[in-house]
Amino acid sequence: MSIRNINDTIIAVSSGTTPCIKKIIRISGDKTFNFLQSFFGREFPKQKQISSALLKIEGFEIECFVYTFVSPNSYTGEDLAELHVCGCDELIQKIFSKFLEAGARAALGGEFTYRAYVNGKIDLSHAEAIAEMIESSNQFQLEAAQKLFGGSIEKKAGQARKDILELLSLIEAGLDFSAEDIEIISRKKAAQSAEKILNALNELLSGSITFEQISQAPTVVITGAANAGKSSLLNAIIGENRSIVSDQSGTTRDVLEHWLKLEKCDCVLVDSAGVITQTKDPLQILANQAALKAIADATVLIFCADITKENYNEDLEIMKQLGQTHGSAATIFAVTKCDLSNDEKIKMLEGSFKEKFIETSSQNKTGIEELKKAIELNLIQRGSFETSDKTALTERHKSAVSEAAKNIENAIAEIQNGNEEIAAYVLRNALQELSRLETEHIDEAILDNIFSKFCIGK
Repeated sequence: MSIRNINDTIIAVSSGTTPCIKKIIRISGDKTFNFLQSFFGREFPKQKQISSALLKIEGFEIECFVYTFVSPNSYTGEDLAELHVCGCDELIQKIFSKFLEAGARAALGGEFTYRAYVNGKIDLSHAEAIAEMIESSNQFQLEAAQKLFGGSIEKKAGQARKDILELLSLIEAGLDFSAEDIEIISRKKAAQSAEKILNALNELLSGSITFEQISQAPTVVITGAANAGKSSLLNAIIGENRSIVSDQSGTTRDVLEHWLKLEKCDCVLVDSAGVITQTKDPLQILANQAALKAIADATVLIFCADITKENYNEDLEIMKQLGQTHGSAATIFAVTKCDLSNDEKIKMLEGSFKEKFIETSSQNKTGIEELKKAIELNLIQRGSFETSDKTALTERHKSAVSEAAKNIENAIAEIQNGNEEIAAYVLRNALQELSRLETEHIDEAILDNIFSKFCIGK
């Protein structure tokens, strides 16, 4: 994102790409009220209000609502207006073009929020939180973004900055009076104060989760013996025929991935080849290897067993092999083809595995919703999305806090060695790193990187 001229009055359609009847055109800048007067042929009082106005353009007459906000009490900190118009995209484009002809400039992505930042309405962490809210694809990302917007990182990092500044002041005061043999703070106490700050920063890092981690969808792998009904089950879960289904054993030879949207989170659902414990078939050996690799990387496994089988010796052997492969993945047990079963067979199956199975049928959709709830519950319990006790950070935040902690660690060593001047220098570096979280010491590249993630009109 190139640097904007903040003296321009900017305009954008800010209602997004979702089809809707009402569209919102947002205008911000010193000439906002001048443009409104020119466009509607009437003066709008320079105050916060909602006005009804008749929009006349190329033979059309449409009533719209104009929301006006006056600097500095607006989102951007500038004079700002929103036109709420009911009309088709073609009409909105005609209105937009008229404002451009009058001298307004089309806003770049994130430019409204950029102006809010430049004008002191929000700090950089708040701007990043807004970007994360816009991009959130699940409840946990949204909750994390709301925490960031609520100032979770600012409060904790702000206290660390305050403590560093206090310690730095005492050390520098001691250096100023060193010739007069006045001890402002003892070496032992200074080291203890620095250790306290270091512990707080390390605690912040250990109790945090980054948006990048939250946005990486976990993997749920459907596994089991060949022809156990895995592909049919996947199709039933996602609600469409994505995997090839056949009565012939070994239809699936590769790892097939599908995006699954659950109520509270998303995941990647994987249909893997049926595991065959004894085979010399080169293709099946490769299929086994691909399946076991997917299983090893899985967050959750769904182990399928076919209820129509006469015995489960093969399945038990596969489960034993998976126990050596899947590591820490949670396992959900699902019995397939239950429309062809009876209670006695299910009891026999559960007795063989000593596990409780979810009864499913891809034919009549039995147990599919229960299985989806079990997937989501296991994802949350495995910590894939749980953020309730964690501080939400971006990678930029994490980097700044990590660097600050390294400087504090170095400062402790210098204090203990009696090098107060070097310790003061290193503490200043730590202070500067934490300042990167807010409005100080932010270079242009960082601003471009943050605001380039925004959509137009935000």
